[in-house]
Amino acid sequence: MHLQASSQLNKFRVYLSVARLLDYSISDEVTKAVEDDFVDMRKDDPQSISAEDLHRMLVVARLLSLSLGQTSLARDSWQRAKHIEMLRRSRMEQHKYVNGNEP
Repeated sequence: MHLQASSQLNKFRVYLSVARLLDYSISDEVTKAVEDDFVDMRKDDPQSISAEDLHRMLVVARLLSLSLGQTSLARDSWQRAKHIEMLRRSRMEQHKYVNGNEP
């Protein structure tokens, strides 16, 4: 079982390495939508989202788009990436409390 998981992990690593080299773009329209979303998220709670968070969501959106065979970011992929990030943050919060690492 361990070898199978290790093999799968290596396949993910290769995929991510190749995905970095693929052509990819973001249209001016989608760039504006991403900027507006970021500003809105910062207005809601300035401490909850940073430039690093935006970068992480853009990376997820890029990988998601490329995995769907798209070479440019579409609004729906951006929305999915935001949702994935929200789920990740939620799991991190739950994990923090389960492990007794409360602030």
